[in-house]
Amino acid sequence: MDLTIFKHLKNLELSGVAFKNQSRKKRVISHLTAKGESTIPELSDLLNISVPKTTELIAELTEEGLVVDTLRKTEGLGRKAAIYSLNHDSCYFLGVEIRKYNINIGLMGFNAVMGESAMNVPFTYLDAHESLNAIIEEIKKFLSNSKVPKEKIIALGLSMAGRINVKTSNILSNYHFADSPVKERLEAAFDLPVFLDNDSRTLAYGEYHFGRSGFPYSEKDLCVVNIDYGMSLGIFVNGLPVYGTSGYAGEIGHIPMFDNQKICFCGKKGCLETEASGHALINFINKKISEGSSSSLEKAIQKKEFLELEDILEAVHLGDNLALEGVSEIAYNLGRGLAVAINMLNPELIVLGGMLSAIGEPLLLSVKTSIMQYSLSLVNNDTKVLLSTLGHHVGLRGCCLLVRNKALGLF
Repeated sequence: MDLTIFKHLKNLELSGVAFKNQSRKKRVISHLTAKGESTIPELSDLLNISVPKTTELIAELTEEGLVVDTLRKTEGLGRKAAIYSLNHDSCYFLGVEIRKYNINIGLMGFNAVMGESAMNVPFTYLDAHESLNAIIEEIKKFLSNSKVPKEKIIALGLSMAGRINVKTSNILSNYHFADSPVKERLEAAFDLPVFLDNDSRTLAYGEYHFGRSGFPYSEKDLCVVNIDYGMSLGIFVNGLPVYGTSGYAGEIGHIPMFDNQKICFCGKKGCLETEASGHALINFINKKISEGSSSSLEKAIQKKEFLELEDILEAVHLGDNLALEGVSEIAYNLGRGLAVAINMLNPELIVLGGMLSAIGEPLLLSVKTSIMQYSLSLVNNDTKVLLSTLGHHVGLRGCCLLVRNKALGLF
């Protein structure tokens, strides 16, 4: 689609009045994304420009199909003011979330509302090249079954675990191909701009923007913890995600906090992740069972010869003592790590997200207890700690919204 708002994706630079109008349009889009709808007088106040100029900008966005006049409301002395919102069907953004055993794929409309999606598509990582080919085929299958025309899709976002340099778009872990970077392979396969990002950041982005009844959190300085098989932190300062120099900010899981001689996936010893993650929880339970502890999880081990986090979540909800003991152990260790984050960042809010957040109160209580013990009271008194309520869709929603906002050049 040849929409003016996306000209920067084709390296078409704007200047002067055109650049200023483009910036104002982006502010309108950001406002309508967060608020859902607005009138021209409200937008005029937001932009600090005249009503006629605001009307002109809205007319251009409407002509391009990006904004629609949805309805009217009474304003002032019985006058009817038009209410404008973003047009869901004007264009779409494709998000692909690579998880440990499955893939989630979805399309988000221009108004940041999810459209079609395919969740929990089975996926087993094998050889890196073969796995990437399999991912490409699954995306093609999803698009072939979609009702959204290909020409309406603006960009593709890929979210996955591992070291991702957002400046170079290199994945420095599972899919590190010296001969053909993943970004280039995907762009060639789908003829779309491709944006790569770490799964913890996409989860945090989704949590931040949709976590309060579908709207962004009012808190501007917050951290979102992704507690899955691994663990890391998404950081927001003044409402914007923190990337760091290369995109590696938030790797709290690799702070060397324990003298346990356990080798982390990063190759170092004693990382927080070795004692406060899904892998740590599985290792704890396996060790206890091998030492003679009883648990309903023995059946899962006998059946599959390994444990998955879904098994442990089910056991926790059934009241399995060993599962609850393991949760308490890793949650307490997690709290120690978050105490470091609180002392350093002084956030208004910490949200516990990721797969293990589904454990609920047993996880939250142990984390809070540990935070109180290890962080400065003067600092932690200002920090609320909450559980995510968004469930397993949040990572995909965050991935789609992140690629949308990057494509729009909103940050």
